[in-house]
Amino acid sequence: MSDHDEGDRPSRLRRSGPRIAATFRVHYSSLDELVVAYSEDVSRGGMYLVTDNFLPVGAVAQVKVTLPSGDTDLQVIVRVAYVLGEERARELGRKPGMGMRFLDSEEEPFAKQIAAFIEKETNGEMERESAVPEVAGSKILVVDDVASQRNAAVQALEAAGHEVLTADSGVTALGQALKHEPDLILSDVEMPALDGWQLLRLLRARPSLADTPIIFLTSLSNDRERLRGYRLGVDDYISKPFAPDELVARIERVLGQAKEHPHSVQGAKTLRGALEHVALPSLLSFIELERRCGRLLLVHPEGMATLWLREGRVIRVSLTGSGHEGEPIDRLMRVLSWSKGRFELAEDEVTGEDEIGLPTSQLLLEHARRHDEDSR
Repeated sequence: MSDHDEGDRPSRLRRSGPRIAATFRVHYSSLDELVVAYSEDVSRGGMYLVTDNFLPVGAVAQVKVTLPSGDTDLQVIVRVAYVLGEERARELGRKPGMGMRFLDSEEEPFAKQIAAFIEKETNGEMERESAVPEVAGSKILVVDDVASQRNAAVQALEAAGHEVLTADSGVTALGQALKHEPDLILSDVEMPALDGWQLLRLLRARPSLADTPIIFLTSLSNDRERLRGYRLGVDDYISKPFAPDELVARIERVLGQAKEHPHSVQGAKTLRGALEHVALPSLLSFIELERRCGRLLLVHPEGMATLWLREGRVIRVSLTGSGHEGEPIDRLMRVLSWSKGRFELAEDEVTGEDEIGLPTSQLLLEHARRHDEDSR
């Protein structure tokens, strides 16, 4: 449930039907926050209101919900199912509040309205992502010590209408970038003297280049190496050998994202990338090794999942779309099979009960065991 819920003063008005003891207002600030609330509570016919205006169990209240768009409000009648005071809430790792059950109509249940809104917004989000902002004529720096690879990239990008600068070494690339401030840098990784990793660190350390999108053009297939790049601020990977059309499409996608969502790599607390480049088991092993805490958001063609991480271990999982029901461990096993989509780790303090109860190494062994059984 949203952490921004506030209770209004109890209403003394009598109405037809149950007496409304109070009205609460809830605001979801983002679609992801709403999706998590839907998967955890709303889809099961209730919600958890963070508030210190407690009502007795069994009392009836009205909840007015403002959805992320800001121009859509819904309301629903609820009954108090349980109350968590400050002490009990602290024991459970939650904020004080009340668990509510919906008393809505069968003709248009509240959960169905929320699901319809999520579907509409998700479809709109995908349409917006597919509509790439105008990026023609961008200034792109291509860095590769192999002339044939460098020339192939230059020809493809110039044919697409981009201005292209070139460099045959990391040192030359740094000088070109400082002088011309390109819109994007496409760089090889394995180069003599100053390799791609060193160039990446030097670029991110310069305020004028800290936000410049960087794509690695590489034959690296090791998950750990790719994770290393994402952690240092790589925006994408393109494998060698590449198809010219794919090269241009991937570069323009990253350029479009940079125009829509400019960010500061130096101040970012997120780890983001593609599951096609880094397998989820490898990602979770890396997170466990570094004892990261926060929420790992996974967006997959089948749905969306949020994994809560504490000291590197998965303690809870919520899942929308296919297979969102079942025990926490079963939901997590489904998610571990995902090999496509995007991931984003937002680091933050995570409290609450550990619903999984297994370290990452045992989770991965259990997933492998189940996969073997399904394959027989």
